[in-house]
Amino acid sequence: QTISDMEDQLRILAGHRRVIFELQPEVTYRFNQDQIKQVVLNLFQNAVQHTDPDNGEIRVTLSADNDAIIMSVQDNGCGIKDEHLPHIFERFYRSDSARARKHGGTGLGLAITQSLVEMHGGKIVAGNCESGGCIFKVQFPR
Repeated sequence: QTISDMEDQLRILAGHRRVIFELQPEVTYRFNQDQIKQVVLNLFQNAVQHTDPDNGEIRVTLSADNDAIIMSVQDNGCGIKDEHLPHIFERFYRSDSARARKHGGTGLGLAITQSLVEMHGGKIVAGNCESGGCIFKVQFPR
């Protein structure tokens, strides 16, 4: 429900980028709604920053099984260089300082996102997609 409620806001933030929502219905979890919205917003804004304004594509998914709830944000941007992947959740870490300054980044967004996810008993991982771009996966235990 939380991500569905954010759809209009996220589409506005995306500009001309294509946004795809794949949300499994009736996925429920007890959490602080404002904090989970911040997680979604941080990951989505990160995808917007690193995708082409006209040809960018961002996919937001939500699914669940008996063991976990999984949310992901995937983009078709430039991806994350392998040497940066181990550090992207560190406070004040910016893989491209010129781009981060251009967008006003402080290097805190992903660190805050990780903290919020962990406060809810979850974990977050990031990786590159074979087709290009990157994906952030958040998993919460059921």
